[in-house]
Amino acid sequence: MFGNITLLLISTIIWGFGFIATRWTFETLDPFWAHALRFLLAGFLGFPFLIYRKSFWKNPKILKKSMISSFFLMCTLLFQTIGLSTTTVAKSGFITTLYALFVPLFMMILTKKKYKATFWALIMLAFIGMALMCNLKLTGLNSGDFLTLLCAVFGAIHIIYIGFIAKEIDSPVEFNFLQNFFVGILSCLIAFFVKGPIHVTATQNVVLGLLFSSIFSSMIAFSIQVIAQKKIPTHIAGLIFLMESPFAAIFGYFIFKEVLSPLNILGAFLIMLAILLIPLLGREVTAVLKEK
Repeated sequence: MFGNITLLLISTIIWGFGFIATRWTFETLDPFWAHALRFLLAGFLGFPFLIYRKSFWKNPKILKKSMISSFFLMCTLLFQTIGLSTTTVAKSGFITTLYALFVPLFMMILTKKKYKATFWALIMLAFIGMALMCNLKLTGLNSGDFLTLLCAVFGAIHIIYIGFIAKEIDSPVEFNFLQNFFVGILSCLIAFFVKGPIHVTATQNVVLGLLFSSIFSSMIAFSIQVIAQKKIPTHIAGLIFLMESPFAAIFGYFIFKEVLSPLNILGAFLIMLAILLIPLLGREVTAVLKEK
């Protein structure tokens, strides 16, 4: 389990910096086209691999599953990207990671299973940490924060869906590249319908932001997610993804000079503590109980 936890932590580091990369793209791109170009580029870069593999043509099920997954992922990141344009990196990171709470709640509804008290204790510890990172309150909420909340809902659905199908996926990389391709096409159609033709000035930050979010956040991190969720229980994966929040805040501090107070740092420590306790507690947090 430790190896798969490490893989998911690598993904959270990448996604944490992804908040910075996304903000860079806003220099000359609106949120719709920033999101669309990110996945269009990822789909384009991954297309030679898909042609080389060709296995998805022999298995229509992987096409169907990747299309369903791409819809959930598109909604997750589109709402996150639009919301990030009107809120801070730290607040966006906090609200986004509410999916860690939605995952077990939705799973309880779908599977009629319960989770041990130890798991809920880790969730509470992590959310206390996130509250501290947000200075114990969410003030000045706006439409961007509401859209980020929708991002958390669809993010939870995406994590749950990947958990359901992960063991059926022979090639996580191929699956994710297909997912990126479909997200790119759908996002471009939405961007064109909402914003019209694209107008962009390719500054250094925009290019770097698109390259990082396409190659690392989309192609690498989401492939790692599918690989790790073959072995990691869905509710544990959602908890581990909470590390995205402190990483986003830390990168926001260094890149955009967003302030981190002692309470913010304490909050980040509590989240990390909750994640570190997962392998130590073992089945006390990973096991689920069926309802009688």
